[in-house]
Amino acid sequence: MYPRSESNLILNIKVSRFLAGVLPLVHLGGMLLLLAVPVFWLIRLALWALLGMSLYWSLRVHAWRQGPSAIETIEMDGEEVVSVRFAGKEGWHICRVTSRFVHPWLTLLSLKIESRRWPVSLAIAADAVEPEPFRRWRVALKLHRAPA
Repeated sequence: MYPRSESNLILNIKVSRFLAGVLPLVHLGGMLLLLAVPVFWLIRLALWALLGMSLYWSLRVHAWRQGPSAIETIEMDGEEVVSVRFAGKEGWHICRVTSRFVHPWLTLLSLKIESRRWPVSLAIAADAVEPEPFRRWRVALKLHRAPA
């Protein structure tokens, strides 16, 4: 058992140049893979259009933190309750971490918000947050237990 922290861990997430550089590369790789797949050219164009829309959406939400589904602040209190605040909104939403990937440069989370039907994804790059709170956040996520 580890000692519980009395203070809340709050991450204010800002614009990420790292994600703004990586996301186009990943989508470009998907577009290049479509060249190798033997499909009808109309289907290929439709899939390229979908990849382009996916790139725009992921840049807007995860890299630039714009739009109604972009999370700008996440908080974990001393009892491991996670809350998020969306960009441009004042209210906090309590959520549950359903899956996580923790790395020193990037943290990926899937969050189930009580008031929403589908989970929300969150990518937090190291360049978008302050270093010390991000380090504490990663440690807390590694020790975080899923609720029963």
